[in-house]
Amino acid sequence: MVAVRNALLALARDMDLPRYRYPDPSNPRRKTLQPEPLELAVLAIDARDALELIAAEHVARARELDGLTWEQVSERFGTSMQSAHSRFRRS
Repeated sequence: MVAVRNALLALARDMDLPRYRYPDPSNPRRKTLQPEPLELAVLAIDARDALELIAAEHVARARELDGLTWEQVSERFGTSMQSAHSRFRRS
């Protein structure tokens, strides 16, 4: 979770999102420059959607290059074959 939060903040910096002074999460008496919380929330959802597409691409590559079956994919994701197929099949 820490790595994902740090990656999100790095993405916000790379995208040059505006930053304002907010209480530091580790020390509320101290203010630090941070992106707006709502903008981070929107960025997190956008990143989630992009990562879902990237995951589907990698599942397709694993099936193509490593010959994995939908059963193997479903086992790795802890879901049914039908759910894995529905989530990751190419449209």
